[in-house]
Order: sequence, then C-alpha cells, then structure tokens
Amino acid sequence: MELTRWDKFDAALEAQFFPAGEWPGKAGEFFWISCKAVASEQASALRDILERDAIPQLIEWAKSIEAQDSRSPIRREKQRFTFSYPSLDG
Repeated sequence: MELTRWDKFDAALEAQFFPAGEWPGKAGEFFWISCKAVASEQASALRDILERDAIPQLIEWAKSIEAQDSRSPIRREKQRFTFSYPSLDG
C-alpha cells in the first residue's frame, strides 16, 4: 500500500482498476483509490456517508471485477468508480 497526499482530486471517493501491464513498474492488477479531504467541520458527517454508502458500493464494484475471468474484457481494461460527495453546506 502506498499513501500519497494530493489535493487535486474531485470532491469524491474514486477508484480505478488497472489490469496487469497497464502501469509501468507495477506487477499484476491493482486498484488505485483516492479520496478528497474536507474541512474538519464536515469530516464527521462525510465519514458517516462514506462508511454507510460509498465504501459498500466500492467493495461491490471491486468484487464484480475480481469475479470476472482473467480473460474477460472487463478485467483486461481500465475501470473507474466514482462516489461524488453530497453537499454538506448548511
């Protein structure tokens, strides 16, 4: 696992699936997951939403890819998951 802090992502929990050979220097398949930070005042509410809704959806999406045969077009092409943050203003 590698952790990198960047502030260039959309306000979302995003994931990408990369098939083997898609990323130089990385062996095998992997998922790249990123999550935009929010203000401290919004963190608790967003954490609840992510744990209740986004993470279960992310896991279901990842499992649906891993369930495919390794020769499946779905598993041999990049895939993307996005859970956009709801508005937490007011």
